[in-house]
Amino acid sequence: MKFIHVADLHLDSPFKGLANSKMPTTLLQQMQQSTFDAATKVFDAAIDNQVDFVLLVGDLFDRAEQSINAKYFLNQQLNRLNNAQIPVLISFGNHDYFAGDIKQLGFPENVFVFPNVVTTTKLTLKDGTIVAISGFSFANQWVSERMITNYPQADSQVDWNLGMLHGSAEGINSTEGTYAPFSLAEINAKNYDYWALGHIHQRQSLDERRVINYSGNTQGRHINEAGSKGCLLVESQGEQLTTKFISTATIEWQRITITLTVQPVTEMVAYILEQLSKKNFTKMNFIRVEVTGTISSEQQQAIINGQLLPLLQDANAKLLSEYNFWVTSIKLLPSPVQLGSQEERQSFEEAKIAALTNDNFQLLLNNFDQESFIKEELDSPAIQAEVSDLAAQILEQHLAEKGTAERDN
Repeated sequence: MKFIHVADLHLDSPFKGLANSKMPTTLLQQMQQSTFDAATKVFDAAIDNQVDFVLLVGDLFDRAEQSINAKYFLNQQLNRLNNAQIPVLISFGNHDYFAGDIKQLGFPENVFVFPNVVTTTKLTLKDGTIVAISGFSFANQWVSERMITNYPQADSQVDWNLGMLHGSAEGINSTEGTYAPFSLAEINAKNYDYWALGHIHQRQSLDERRVINYSGNTQGRHINEAGSKGCLLVESQGEQLTTKFISTATIEWQRITITLTVQPVTEMVAYILEQLSKKNFTKMNFIRVEVTGTISSEQQQAIINGQLLPLLQDANAKLLSEYNFWVTSIKLLPSPVQLGSQEERQSFEEAKIAALTNDNFQLLLNNFDQESFIKEELDSPAIQAEVSDLAAQILEQHLAEKGTAERDN
């Protein structure tokens, strides 16, 4: 038995907030096409490896109302697998939930779509192996029930029992929302041979045998989805199952730390690009530059106020084809600022705790009701932590400079 486990294609991701006047047109087009190109690599891998079937575990599309282009693309890919006689099993997730007539989807005959209740279907492979596969599709975005309780126990009359589940494993730190929650104990109690999980975009195994797996998403869409992205090729070797990662992302996200010294802003641009060019990227990388080191107040302000980034992107655009990277953002890493006294330090820490609260952050989010992509990004715990760190650093720097000015006077 050999199959592809893939989830979270997120076709039609808008990549809002990334495109700007500095981004070259060719790169903008590559970015907008990236989720489609990554998905194509998945289906290529299925055909090249002559798999027995493909499991698509939710969030094939980025939203419930798909563009004609996205629906046409997926249908074409499913037809490729139909021509190769490769069955496809689909469960819809919280982004592409579906509660309508499955026949209206117009998928080819090789496709089985799980309904909104947990259902088991069986496949008989070419060598006579019988595989039972259980799963369900989201009927709406907000599935909070423990759907795992509805999965049947493993069927002893078949050769392999597989589960498809788009949901949130308890105990995993993730920026993704909590949907269809489950525990590892509940998963293990079903005695399945493999669990194909979706929803969490970080590829990971939840067990030592590596048969309870999140495949991650196929194309990173922001800095919190950094690193290699792709799908899993799962193959039986006797009574054991092995997994192999297949890379599909055409653009990878990276955080790269660069240490700067006191220098003019124009020299900062040249130095940062020089350091990045030494990485010799073989595919396009979207980079967040994280700056550390001893730098001047003017340099800090150029980073914090967003003055450095457009200068850097202007120069970056001229190097794009040669070095395969694009700087999307610059972050000043926190560094301790020496306040005048212990009392000042204590007062600052107390003020920081009082000011940087969840309630204040929610008030900030209200300012972005008309810009959903900004609100969704800021609603991430990781992003909130970054904003809090930056705000604290700006306040700390301001107090330090104020103290220096008062002492000089």
